[in-house]
Amino acid sequence: MKLSEHADHTEKVVGIRAEDIHKWIDRFFDLEGFDNFLRHGKTDGFDPYGHRQYRHCIEALEDAYKEFEGKYSKEQIKGVFETHLKDDYGGYIPVQSDFEDGYFKEKYHENDDQEAIERILSKTELNEYFADKFYAAKKNRRKSTFNVKFWLGLFFPTIAAILLFVSSIFALILPQFKDNLLAQKQLMIRELTASASSVIQHYINEVESEKMSLAEAQKQAVREISALRYGDENKDYFWITDMHPRMVMHPYRNDLVGTDLSSYKDEEDKSGKKLFVEFVRLVKETNEGYLEYHWQWKDDPTRTAPKLSYVRGIPEWQWIVGTGVYINDVDLEIKKLTRKILITFAFITSGLVILLLYILKQSLRIENNRRKAEAGLIEAKERYRTLVEASNEGYVLELEGEHVYSNLTFQRMLGWSEEESLSREIWSSIIPDLAVNKIARSNLQDIFIGKTVRSEFEARACKQNGEFLDIVIRVSRIFFSQKNGHVISLRPIIRKTANIPDSFPNVSKSSDHGNFADLLQEIRKSESEGHVIRTLNKLPAYIGQQIGRGTEAEIIRNWIAKAYNETVRRYIELALRDTGEPPTPFAFLSLGSAARREMTLFSDQDNALIFEDANRDIIEDDRKYFLQLANRICDRLDQAGFPFCQGGIMAANPKWCLSLSEWTENVADKFRNATTESLLEVNIFLDFYHLYGASDLSETLQKKIFELSAHHPVFFSCYARSYLEYKLPLNLFGQLKTKPKDGIERLNIKDCLAPIVLFARIYALKHKIEAPATIDRLQALYERGVIQEKAYQELANIFSFFWSLRFKNQLRKHSDLRKINDDLNLDELTDHERQNCRKMLSSFSAYQAKVSYDFLGMDPSLVD
Repeated sequence: MKLSEHADHTEKVVGIRAEDIHKWIDRFFDLEGFDNFLRHGKTDGFDPYGHRQYRHCIEALEDAYKEFEGKYSKEQIKGVFETHLKDDYGGYIPVQSDFEDGYFKEKYHENDDQEAIERILSKTELNEYFADKFYAAKKNRRKSTFNVKFWLGLFFPTIAAILLFVSSIFALILPQFKDNLLAQKQLMIRELTASASSVIQHYINEVESEKMSLAEAQKQAVREISALRYGDENKDYFWITDMHPRMVMHPYRNDLVGTDLSSYKDEEDKSGKKLFVEFVRLVKETNEGYLEYHWQWKDDPTRTAPKLSYVRGIPEWQWIVGTGVYINDVDLEIKKLTRKILITFAFITSGLVILLLYILKQSLRIENNRRKAEAGLIEAKERYRTLVEASNEGYVLELEGEHVYSNLTFQRMLGWSEEESLSREIWSSIIPDLAVNKIARSNLQDIFIGKTVRSEFEARACKQNGEFLDIVIRVSRIFFSQKNGHVISLRPIIRKTANIPDSFPNVSKSSDHGNFADLLQEIRKSESEGHVIRTLNKLPAYIGQQIGRGTEAEIIRNWIAKAYNETVRRYIELALRDTGEPPTPFAFLSLGSAARREMTLFSDQDNALIFEDANRDIIEDDRKYFLQLANRICDRLDQAGFPFCQGGIMAANPKWCLSLSEWTENVADKFRNATTESLLEVNIFLDFYHLYGASDLSETLQKKIFELSAHHPVFFSCYARSYLEYKLPLNLFGQLKTKPKDGIERLNIKDCLAPIVLFARIYALKHKIEAPATIDRLQALYERGVIQEKAYQELANIFSFFWSLRFKNQLRKHSDLRKINDDLNLDELTDHERQNCRKMLSSFSAYQAKVSYDFLGMDPSLVD
């Protein structure tokens, strides 16, 4: 919908147009109208809908509240926002994860049937199907037959249309045309007779006023009427009879004057119509009327022609005055028009025949292609079904709460028949009411009542024979033309014996730096994004090899970070090679764990983009260019195994693609108005690393951050309080404090790393340390005397221990085909590891006390 249409609708629904809210929602899609979108949509590699996932989702409502606070009420903003999304998505309000769903994008943004086919058939095979190679085999199995219905379907409508066209001309159009001509003539002779009557009326008035005698007045009237003429040849005339009837005056038939006309008949009328008697009857009944008959052709007594006459009574003198026109010209006009129509129809028919032959030819080609495509799609369907049936995962297709399909793997995995597996009630048996199944049962219940669910979770399934099976359930939304639903996949958790060392040693046994340098060099020289991905595919095996050789954790972290950084740089270079020079200098930044060089093999991407300021007239054009560039880079990173950030912290998000002045103002606002909520975003952009582009832009932003921190000491107080509110995962007895999840007590390892990262961050900001990595910050703090060597070594060891534990946990879950997250099952730890966890977390209270003293002036002994 266009912006104006959105505004019209919300005006009806919410009571306000709020065009500024609609423009904000569609900012990078319909800023300058749909034509502009079409122009950008044709750009290679550009997804015009790429930014909708940040504005066209329910998560953006909070941003809308902040953007329009004070101008509209929350109820108005919500009403406009939800109405806009429902208009665009058929009454559905998307969540951000929907935009990562291929079914969703295909329904609302792609809808490319050819692409859908190509996903099932290879390009070569698809071409062969349409080149008749595969179809030929099918034709040999089934003889070609003349499809009577097909040809009748083409011929009959065309012939019927021609016949209806001709029939309408002769049955409706020509008679209507004739009636119109006669109506015109009737009107003409009526008006002329009225004029003649007015002449007679003049003399009647003369008699009544005794200015003339009756005989003299009638004589004068006859003389004057007999002289009246009209028509093309000035030969059309008037006549007068009395009510007997006798002829009083006729300019061309003096022989009839004074004659009794009671027996005068139309010689060519088989019914013997008595003309003048009919005139008398018409006058007696209505004082006027029309009559068709045959009469002498004007002043030629040897010829007769059809005539239409109009008569009007003169009751004062018992006269009838009339005139008529010959209507043979109407028949001539009809014949002339008919001849023209027939000639035109002959040309049209010829054209239609040629067009029909062309349509028949094209239809025959289309029919042949349809049959070929049908054969190809049948083959594709069989392949797809075979693929699903051969999968080692069980699949169930759910549409609007109804189960419509389950594959053979699902039935064999759990022991239920196809009919039983399509019943909703069976799920209460498959996923029994156990503590470990609490989340799974809740999510499945949401699915069956139509709520949006798209996630992955573990469960303990019960087979028909009563045995239990640990499984991973993955739910994906699907969108058909009229129905929405889910694909529910079940995958057994396979316990593998992974070659994972208990811990990373402090000293490297073998680093093999040369091979890794070759891998980085191959990324740098890649000529396509696909080659980058193929090169990166070597990284996990290489990292696993190094872990087995005992390479220390810090080296592993640096290798992963370097591979990621080189990948981003090469993607940017390849994108710029295709798009040309950017309109203005820019800098691409890594954020979060990527900036701190603390990524694992399973970390998502966090990044941002700064571009140089421009005047207001072109800044939006620049922003569109960089969003397009960032969209391509983020998409390629996702394909390379660095998933999209679930929080949308990516340069492809308009919120994280800003000019330098916008970034500066954004940062300044966070320092001026520091709150617990705003610190969540501050934590992100306080850890950034310049990856590519104009380094002066990132340096300027870094200096601005240090300058703002120096002028806003309240910010540090707020940050310190937020930091001290963080509770270490220890109970009152100093034991590890876990949280139940899926019926298992789990410890979140990322929560164990967070206090070290936050500690290093707040002191780095205070002392203007530019290094984003936690270990580098700790080292810089030690070198500047902020912390002692012992504290530096202790914090570095704690950090390396928990990072290694986190990495090991992720590798183990990846090996077991389980969902990768930071939840650690304590049963999977050795006693030594559990003891180290408890010891290291306990030692951290001293560092919390230091923060309270340095930033809040609190006595360290008062810190809990």
